[in-house]
Amino acid sequence: MMPFLMGMLTGGAFGAVLYKVGAVRYSRVMGMLTLRDVKIMKFAFTGIATASLLYGLAAALGVAEAWNLTPRVMPFLGLAHIVGGTLFGLGMGVSGLCPGTCVAKAGGRAGAKAWTGTASMLGLLAGVLLYNVLKDPLTESGIIAVNQKPYTLHGVLGLPYATVALVWGALFVVVVTVLDRFLPEKDYTAGQPRSLVEKIRGEWTWLAGGVAGGVIIVLATAQGGYLGFSGAMLAFTGWVAHLVGMPLAVVPAMGDDILWRAALIVGVFPGAMLAAALSIKPPEAAVAPVKKVLDVKALGTAFGAGTVMCLGAMIGGGCTTGAFISAWPTLSLGSLAMAGTFFVVSMVTSNIRMMAIKSLNLGEAQVAGQRAYD
Repeated sequence: MMPFLMGMLTGGAFGAVLYKVGAVRYSRVMGMLTLRDVKIMKFAFTGIATASLLYGLAAALGVAEAWNLTPRVMPFLGLAHIVGGTLFGLGMGVSGLCPGTCVAKAGGRAGAKAWTGTASMLGLLAGVLLYNVLKDPLTESGIIAVNQKPYTLHGVLGLPYATVALVWGALFVVVVTVLDRFLPEKDYTAGQPRSLVEKIRGEWTWLAGGVAGGVIIVLATAQGGYLGFSGAMLAFTGWVAHLVGMPLAVVPAMGDDILWRAALIVGVFPGAMLAAALSIKPPEAAVAPVKKVLDVKALGTAFGAGTVMCLGAMIGGGCTTGAFISAWPTLSLGSLAMAGTFFVVSMVTSNIRMMAIKSLNLGEAQVAGQRAYD
C-alpha cells in the first residue's frame, strides 16, 4: 500500500504544479508551439535544468547511489521514436494537451467546453488498449527495436555523467535566460500589485513551477520511481485489468513499481483539483465567466487526440513528462529523439492550423483562457 500512497502523493504534487503554472491552458500550450507565448517552454526547460543540476551534483559528490539518485535511462527504440513521436505530436498539436495535463485539466475543471478533459482521458485509455493489440506486430515489423539498449549522450561522448549533466543543466539555464529576454510571454496580471499570498494563490511563474517540477522529478527517482504519465497510464490500465481478471500482455505482472506508477496518474486529478480550489480566479473569470457548453465536436476531438497521443507515447517511449522533462536530464538518446520528433511535429501542426486552415485563433484562445482557465 505504501508504494501506491507515495506514487499518488508524487503525482498529486506534479499535477498541482501543472495546474498552477498554467500548463493546462490551451492558450499557453498553443502559445508555446507557435512561439507566441513561451511560458510553458521556459517552465519545462527550467525543470530539465533543475533535475540535471541536482543529478549531476549528486554524481559529482559521490552520493548518487547512496541517496538513490541515479536516474533511470529510457532505452533506444529505433524507428519507434520517430513513428511514436509523429503520432504524439499530431495529437498534441491539435489538442494542446499531453497525458499529464489531460488529467490535471479535468481535475482542475479548466476549460470552456464541458467534459473535454474526461473525453481526453478516455482517449488515453483507448490508446493503451490499442497499443496492447499493436505492440507485437510493431515489434515483429522492426518498428519497435528488439535489442533495446540505454544509449546516452555522455556514453557517446565518453565522458562521466556528472560532467555532462552539469554542463547540460547550465546550458538550459542559459537558454531559459535568453528566451525570457527576447521572446514574448502573455502576462495576465500586468500592472497589478500582488502580495506573496496572491502570488502563491495565482498562476505561478515559469521559474517557480520549473524548479518545483524538477525537484519532484528528482524526488521520484529517490523513491526508486520514474515520473512519466504515459507510462503511468499504461500501469494504471494494467493494474485495473488485473483487478478485473483480464490482464494485459503489455503489463504481464503486478509489483510495487507498477503500483507506484499507476498511482501517479491517480494522484494528478486530486492534486490539480486541490490547486484549483485554493487558487485565486483571474479577474475576468469573476466579472465575465464563461459558461461551460457541451460541444460534441470538441468531445470527439479530445477523445481522438488523446487516443493518437497515447498510442504515440506507448510506441515512442514517453510523453512530454516521461520523454522530455524527466528524461532529458538522464541524457537518454532515445528520449532526445522521441521528444525532438514530437515537438517538431506538434509545432508544425499548430502553425498550419493557425496560418493555413485558420482553425486556431490564439488571440481568442487567450481571452477565453483568462475567463475559463482554458
